[in-house]
Amino acid sequence: MTLCTGTQNRSRKVLASGAGEAAACVMRQAAAILLLFTALFPLGAAAQTWDETLASARREGQVFVHGGPGEAQRSALTEGFRKAYPDIKISFTGSAGRDAVPMITRERAGGIYRWDVYIGGGPSVLRGLKPSGAFAPLRPALKSPEVLDDKAWFGGLEAGWMDREKQTTMAFALTINPIVFINWDFVGKESLRSFDDLLNPEFAGKIIYDDPRVPGQGAVTSLAIVLQKGPDYLQRLLSSGNVTFTNNSRQHVEWLARGRYPIGIGTPWDQIEFFRQQGIAKNVGRGLSEQFGKQVGGPGFGTVSMMDRAPNPNAAVVYINWLLSKAGQADWAAKTANNSRRIDIPPHEPDLAPQPGVPLIVDQSEEQFENFDQVLAMAKRVISATPGAVTRERP
Repeated sequence: MTLCTGTQNRSRKVLASGAGEAAACVMRQAAAILLLFTALFPLGAAAQTWDETLASARREGQVFVHGGPGEAQRSALTEGFRKAYPDIKISFTGSAGRDAVPMITRERAGGIYRWDVYIGGGPSVLRGLKPSGAFAPLRPALKSPEVLDDKAWFGGLEAGWMDREKQTTMAFALTINPIVFINWDFVGKESLRSFDDLLNPEFAGKIIYDDPRVPGQGAVTSLAIVLQKGPDYLQRLLSSGNVTFTNNSRQHVEWLARGRYPIGIGTPWDQIEFFRQQGIAKNVGRGLSEQFGKQVGGPGFGTVSMMDRAPNPNAAVVYINWLLSKAGQADWAAKTANNSRRIDIPPHEPDLAPQPGVPLIVDQSEEQFENFDQVLAMAKRVISATPGAVTRERP
């Protein structure tokens, strides 16, 4: 590279006459530096056109995705993408946030950055991974006009941001929290008409509750109960002696399906469909649809974030835009038995779809964290002080 030098020793006259030449030289030098910088440090996927990003993704050839637990999640988050982009291999691992977050945190602390995309629930994502800088800005990665179409989303695209800054974590699902699932093969409908009925002695030992002392579906459902019925009711329920607590989500659903515990609270409803397909749980459904003048819901495992230092950033962008597309969401909703936030996809569970015009509280958003903390603290305090409280641990 030829440097523009020597002008500092010229006379004023020469400087004046050579100003144009000097300026041109500086511009040529700046252009050369920019070309060199671009060659050494290519522009990120977010700064490229879609065609450039797709070409780069195909060269990367793979994408590493972490998602929710269960066969339904694996199928929904991989099979459609494989068909749409057969030349980009997807490697998928699914587990609950309570297991995934510590694992990923340890990996990153050790300098291991193996994930491109994280799909999971709001609290574990925003409390466990966001504070450590695990996420890259997601907004620049949203490229597809189909994804950016505000009219395609309930409340508009912007309503899906779960983080306060509206930068890293987008909810693509929205299901009104059902709170209670009931196996009606084992419970008479006349005996269970309201939430207060759950406190009756006849239901002692018949309720399975996802452990609300740790972040997860049980804690999120407990927050929904507080937002609907108030903290006093939750305290009475947790201390009633009617409830058995578990942190094994698959066992939770199987016990509910087979009637060992015919009432489930904090049930991972996306896993119920798996048992229905096996000919079990055909009469398991949502119960106690009391009206409170407001609706409380959230994305469940339906939020997506792009990992910082993703090993395959272009493939990550392609995957995220596929997931948020109409085709990606239709596939996800059908296979997980959940409702997409896209309104151009019929809800899988119409009675759990948000209703326009009714105030909505998104229970997994960062805005609810203070309330969420209070629920966790209450659950720990009440359950530890309840004689005979039973917890079924994972084997």
